[in-house]
Amino acid sequence: MNYRDIKVPPLNNDFIKNRADLFRKSFWDKSIPVDIERIIDLKLKLNIVPVPDLQRICDVDALIASNWEEIYVDNDRYLDDRYQNRLRFSFAHEIGHFILHKDIYESFSLSSFEDFYDLMRDIPQEQYSYLETQANKFANYLLVPRVALAQFKSILIRNKIMTLKVDKRTLDSYLAIPISEKFGVSEKVIEIALNELDDN
Repeated sequence: MNYRDIKVPPLNNDFIKNRADLFRKSFWDKSIPVDIERIIDLKLKLNIVPVPDLQRICDVDALIASNWEEIYVDNDRYLDDRYQNRLRFSFAHEIGHFILHKDIYESFSLSSFEDFYDLMRDIPQEQYSYLETQANKFANYLLVPRVALAQFKSILIRNKIMTLKVDKRTLDSYLAIPISEKFGVSEKVIEIALNELDDN
């Protein structure tokens, strides 16, 4: 396939958020953190396949197959608890491709890691950026429900855990630490979500 001709439609944040919220409501209860691995395994019936050196070979820690039957994950990271939050986000990111880019991914016909390498080499950077940004946003909305985030932020502030007189962005960076532990994602993921919450 000629990956240079791929056109990824731009998707706005509201569309992505609605798809993530609908997905979470369909496959998960309201508990936090969202156990995306359980959803993948038990609800979607996809196989999680550890692959030695996936990170080194493809420069990704997880990758969904075009046939929607497997998600490949770097074996070393999968077995290392230090990457638990990172992989939770990576799995949600790959599900973002499943939900947002199904037709595009099926047209890729990726049947080997060599095909994935060719895609990464040949796809125009702008189109690749659309794919990745949209999947990242989906993962953020899926793993960090905004209603739960707003409630937890309010509780922290009300309990005076954070009493510093600082601007909102600085406060968000401080709040990101305890909130990230609750949601099982990185502090950066929470900062992005909190910044968006402040902007709305």
